This record gives sequence, structure tokens and C-alpha cells, in this order.
Amino acid sequence: MKTLYFLVAFFVVQSIHAQSFEDQFKPVREKLERWDPIRGIWLALSMLALSDHKNVPDRTFPEDFTPYEMLTMVPLSERREIESMIQQNRSPNGSFVNSQWETVNLIVAHSMCNQIIGRSFGDPHLKSFDQATYSFQTVGEFVLSKSDKTSFEVQTRQQAQSDNFSLNAAVAMNVAGDRVCYYASTKPDQMNGNLRLNGMPIQLQGRTYFLPNGGVVRFEGRNYTIAWPTGEMVILDVRSSGGFGFVNTTVHVFECDRSTFQGLMGNANGIAEDDFQGRNIDRPRPSYMAFSTFGNSSLQQASAFAEKEYLSFLAKDFAEDWRVTSQTSLFDYAPGTNTEFYTDRRFPMVHLTVADLNQTQRDNARARCQGMGIPADEMGGCIFDQGYLNIPPNQVPLPSKPNPTETVLGTINRPALHTNQLVFPEENLAPNGNNPLPMEQQKPTMNRENVNTSVEKPERETETRPSGFNSRPETQVNKPAVHSPAQVNPVRPSAPASPSKPPHNPIPSNPVKPVVPAVKSGKG
Repeated sequence: MKTLYFLVAFFVVQSIHAQSFEDQFKPVREKLERWDPIRGIWLALSMLALSDHKNVPDRTFPEDFTPYEMLTMVPLSERREIESMIQQNRSPNGSFVNSQWETVNLIVAHSMCNQIIGRSFGDPHLKSFDQATYSFQTVGEFVLSKSDKTSFEVQTRQQAQSDNFSLNAAVAMNVAGDRVCYYASTKPDQMNGNLRLNGMPIQLQGRTYFLPNGGVVRFEGRNYTIAWPTGEMVILDVRSSGGFGFVNTTVHVFECDRSTFQGLMGNANGIAEDDFQGRNIDRPRPSYMAFSTFGNSSLQQASAFAEKEYLSFLAKDFAEDWRVTSQTSLFDYAPGTNTEFYTDRRFPMVHLTVADLNQTQRDNARARCQGMGIPADEMGGCIFDQGYLNIPPNQVPLPSKPNPTETVLGTINRPALHTNQLVFPEENLAPNGNNPLPMEQQKPTMNRENVNTSVEKPERETETRPSGFNSRPETQVNKPAVHSPAQVNPVRPSAPASPSKPPHNPIPSNPVKPVVPAVKSGKG
């Protein structure tokens, strides 16, 4: 009986807390609704949903914005007023209501904060958020960046291109509780498409895909843009070398979140020197520690032995600090495989540097890089890639990200659904692309199948991710069920039950240039 009373009391308290937050949030909601009766109410409800770890509501307007992107459209003066409302309601204790305000405050703060960028490109070279640059020739799966305070994480899978060079063959992300993966090379199954949401394939075909928890995925040209509802962003620049697919990865986070990140891209505290501390601060370090492999004058004056000692530390000890485990991995796996299947701690066989190229090779590679417009701070990495593998360089200039502030929001007289299945009927918009036509002139809302955009939705099993995956304890993410050969649906066969290790592909003498599709204009 006591247990029953306790449970009843617990749920009553939780209900009171939830109601009190909605009451406190009401002035914010009213302000946003006055700003825009349709977009504003969606934004307010989305912020409430995110604070309560729930899916955001369907969009009822033509734009494909995330909650963060929509908030940037609100005048700065009104965002400042909302920020003041938040500060008045936040309490110093750790109550549930206070944690909800923290989520709302995060989105508002990000809308008034500059972004910083980290990159992993080529075979591969990394630039941390604090602009430390280094070569990272390893094979395995690693935490590229992870936030200590939000559901933000990016992992990369580096596969061997030869005995001494590797490339980013796959990227996996925690997008506010949704698990999004892109497989440029080896896929975990035989289903069509390289993109997976919670283990199941999705196809964009030029349109934005809305994620349940408020993020979006966009495809334009050869770039995939994955945007978090709180504003973080990853841009995947899809490339190919000798038939081996790989991705250059650009990660955008916020300057106001400094010192809250961990992983290969550093802690984003503004200090390049400490980006190689790793998890184990007691791990032995080489006597010479540079902050930048490429373009660092002190490193150029160091002996070749010291440089290779430094590279060996990065590829072994530092790499071990940030390898994912079976419990923390965000990737999908074919039957009989796991993260260890993609791990080779012996790699690379030999640590090579730009200095190991002869003068003619360096000069020729430099000329090609300069001709492609590679900036000075990435010249060393480009020379390395061109001199050894002749792979396509990282995109120059940087892949552009959508800028919502360039959009002019027109008046919407009534809401219309804009979801993955229903496309906001563009024929119903006036020539300016925003204001709706009179209702008598409008056509019925289209089903997305009619515009050649398909989304596969097979049945799937649900598995609770480990606590390290998501800062939202109630959130569940979907992973594909592991089938034995006898259980496989013949229409969609799974990958072979006993796959072989990814081979070390020889360096191509005449690599195949990637086919660049025509860029389609989008709404982002």
C-alpha cells in the first residue's frame, strides 16, 4: 500500500512540475505567436517538446527550418526579451522544471552565438575547433566530437585505402536522439541508399527530410547537411578515390558552448595546445608535442624522428582514447560484425610525412593544390594527399550551410501540413514563393510519392541505447533487428552472415574522378 501511495504521489508531483513549466512558458509562447500565428506557435510547441524529450510537431508552413533556424528569424530584440523571461524563471536548483528551461535557454542562446568549425578530410587530416591541425592515419571507429550537455555526437569510421593510408568511409551521428548514419563505402545491409535513420534507409532525392526530434537532413549537389534542432550542423562532402567512397566531414558547433566538447576535434576551449589530452591524462606523451602537423614552424624545425614519434602517439595512444566501443557505437553492423571488425591497431605500417616525398613530387603536388585554390592552412594536407594518393582535395571554399536569415517570410493565412509524406503545395503559393493564393485557386496537398521522393518504412525492432548515447534518458532509438539467414525477408536480403575484413585497396595510379551531380536548388 505504501508503494502505491508513493507512486501516486510521484506522478502527481511530476504532473505539477510539467504544468508549472507550461504556465511559466506561456508568456514566451504568446510572444512567439504574436510574431507569427502559424510559425510562432509551431516554434513554441517545438521548444516545449524538446524540453520534454518528445517529438516536435509537424510543420504547417512551407519552410523546412529546424526550431533553431526558425528562432533566428525572430527579431533580435524579441529574442532578447525571451532570454530575459528565461532568466527570470530559471532557478538555482536542479529541478525538472529548471532542466526544461535549460533546454529552451540553449536554443535561444545559440540563436545569438557565433559558430566554430572542425574538419576531418582527406586521408584523413583533422582541424580541431581550436585550429590545431594534424594527420590521423588510423583504422577504426572514433568519437569525432561529443557534447557534454546536449544530444550531440559525431563518430567516424576510418577504413584502409592501402597499408599506410585511410579514409572516412562512414559517419554516424546522434541528432538530438535520432541516430543518422551515412555509409560512403561498405553498407551494413543490401538495402538501397547510403543514408540510414535509426537503422532504416531514407532517400531524400533533392528534398529535406524531417527527423522526429526536430533535426533535418538536406541534400544538395554532393553534400548532405545534417542540422540539429539546437543549431549544431554537420556537412558531409561525398567523394570517391579509385572507386572507394569517402566523406570529408565539417562540424559546426557554438562558441558559447566552449569547453563542453570531447573527441578528436578537441574541447573547443580556445586553446589549441590542450586538444591532445585525451581521456587518460596520465598516458605517457612523447617528449615533443606539437599542436599542428601542417604549417607549424616549430614542427618543421624538429627532426624527422621527433615528428614520426608524434604521429605514432596520435595513431596509437591518442587514437585509443577516442575509439568507440560496442556500448557507445552509433553505427549499424551487418550480422557477424561489430566495431572490432573495423579496427586494426597495427595501422599504419609506416608513418609517412610530406618530407618523405622527393622534391619533384612535392613541387608537383603543391602546384596542383595551388591551382585548385587550397588555402595556406590546408596546403600541407593537400600536398600529402596529392603526393601519395592523388585523391580529390577537400571542397574549396568550405561547403556552404543554409542561412535562414536570407529567407523572407511571407504571410500565411492558414496552416498546411509539410511533412515527409506531404509536401507543402507549392502551386498554392503566389509568385513570390511565400504568400498563399486564395483558397479557391489552391490545389489539393500533394503526396510526396507524386514528386518522386520515397521513404522506406519497414517494420523494425526497438532497442534502448546505452546511457552514454543520449542525454535524454527516456529516449529510445531504433536499430535494425539482427536476422539469421533463415529469418531474412527475401525482398530485402541482409548482408552475408560471414563477411570478410575490409581489404587494403592498392593505391590507384589513375584514380576515378567523382561524378558531381547537378546542383538542385533547395529551400534551405
